[in-house]
Amino acid sequence: MVSVFVGYAFVLVASGVFVAALAMYAWDRRDRVGAKPLSVLLIGQTIWCGCAAAAVLSRGTWWALFWSRAWYVGIVVTVAGLFVFALEYTGHEKWLGWRTYALLAVEPALLLAVAAVAPELLYTVEGRSTAEMLGWVVVSGDVFWAHVAYSYLLVAVSSVLIAQFALSSGELYRKQVYGLLAAIAVPWTGNALYLFGDVGVDTTPVTFAATGAALSWAVLRAGFLDISPIAHQKVVESLNSAVFVIDGEGRLTEVNDAGRQLLDGDGVVNEPVADAFADWPALRDTAVLEVSSETRTEIDRGDRYFDVHVTPLYDDRDHRIGRLILVHEMTEQKTRERQLEHRNQQLDRFASVVSHDLRNPLNVADGSLELARETGSPQHFDRLERSLGRMDQLIGEMLTLARGGSVTDEATISLAAVAQKAWGHVETRGATLRVDTDRAVVGNEEQLLQLLENAFRNGVEHGGDGVTMTITADDDGFYVADDGEGIPEAERESVFEHGFTTSEEGTGLGLAIIEHVAEAHGWHATITESDAGGARLAITGVETKTDGAANAAVEERSRN
Repeated sequence: MVSVFVGYAFVLVASGVFVAALAMYAWDRRDRVGAKPLSVLLIGQTIWCGCAAAAVLSRGTWWALFWSRAWYVGIVVTVAGLFVFALEYTGHEKWLGWRTYALLAVEPALLLAVAAVAPELLYTVEGRSTAEMLGWVVVSGDVFWAHVAYSYLLVAVSSVLIAQFALSSGELYRKQVYGLLAAIAVPWTGNALYLFGDVGVDTTPVTFAATGAALSWAVLRAGFLDISPIAHQKVVESLNSAVFVIDGEGRLTEVNDAGRQLLDGDGVVNEPVADAFADWPALRDTAVLEVSSETRTEIDRGDRYFDVHVTPLYDDRDHRIGRLILVHEMTEQKTRERQLEHRNQQLDRFASVVSHDLRNPLNVADGSLELARETGSPQHFDRLERSLGRMDQLIGEMLTLARGGSVTDEATISLAAVAQKAWGHVETRGATLRVDTDRAVVGNEEQLLQLLENAFRNGVEHGGDGVTMTITADDDGFYVADDGEGIPEAERESVFEHGFTTSEEGTGLGLAIIEHVAEAHGWHATITESDAGGARLAITGVETKTDGAANAAVEERSRN
């Protein structure tokens, strides 16, 4: 039996030397996260192991009792160091102020005072025994059991803090944290067996030295706290992009706040990808694909656009263990791209008109002016006037198209009133306007006037002599129809294109302006056949109001 205790003493000495070396190593790297409380914990273990070894080697003497009281210095330092380590590891540094340190010092101070002044409150000695680790039969007192309860409480709180982060951190970190929890639980399990079971020696100092080694490796060698769950969580949750982590079995193991908002739910973690993304087939099809390298794709969901980046995840043995999916919404970017593309198209069309369409009447005007100077014939001045008028029309229509594509000044406008006003601006050539509506529309009056002017002008130019034009409205919009020659069905899709015209006098911009104004309001313009066989321009998606609402709105505007 004596040889067993001597062997155990040497194990304690070796453990003490080992953790002392770890303490110095940790202190040299005290700038790293968690290294300072770790070095304090290791110093406590060194004291604990050293005093325990001295007590075993001097067993049966009064020195053994002295060292058995001295080892409480190492115990209280170890327990407090573990608690501070857990607070720092789990991101609760705000609790590590002077108040916390003062509270942590109360129990150790009282315990050590009792051990020095009234050790009988810790335990009483009933006699010698060669079967006991200290060579003495001792009976634990109330202060001892109070200290045990306090120490177990601190260890339990430390373990709970780490366990909470194990549950809230990703699958990759969770296994590591569980390993640390197991390393913490082992020595205290051994201690419980020593206190409450029939075990000859207290293995707690040695097993706790193994815990110190595990923590040292995690903090100082593996860089565990450099990329700790708290940092990982804060970074991931702060991303605007949705983050999804999928394991090797196709389960969704981690989702950040942006991802939960995108899926409209919290209960998606640990679900199969096919179920988690059931309401989003395009993303589901992308997520279920096994990829060996990074891939990137764009998907749309209604009127929203997303950039999806899939990255395979590999472990240290280069085995694929899952994949990471980043989903970034790019709707605003797409909208800006379309706006920029639209503006570029407008510039191209403007350049085309300036370089070609304006040049023709300009050449005619120049030639007519030269002939007028030579001959003095009035017909050349008439031709010059027509060319100048065409250039003025082209410039006006191009300026309309060049204006912004959004409407900021909307009002409730009487459709009949603005139709009559627009008709007065058009050279009617014997045509007739029939207003068959008492509704009002919500829009920009100036742009609506421009739309109707172009609609009427187009109907007069292409409908033939004496054409009758009718404007009507319903709940979905308003319509301009004529009884003229109409537009062939094959050309109806092309009439809104810039430059499309079937008349030598046309600019090819009239109907393009109509579509431009409609799109600026969020309306939709189409050309069909009218009931009389002519052309029917339909402007749909318009907010219209009935007679009473229309008159009230018009009266209100007139008072203002």
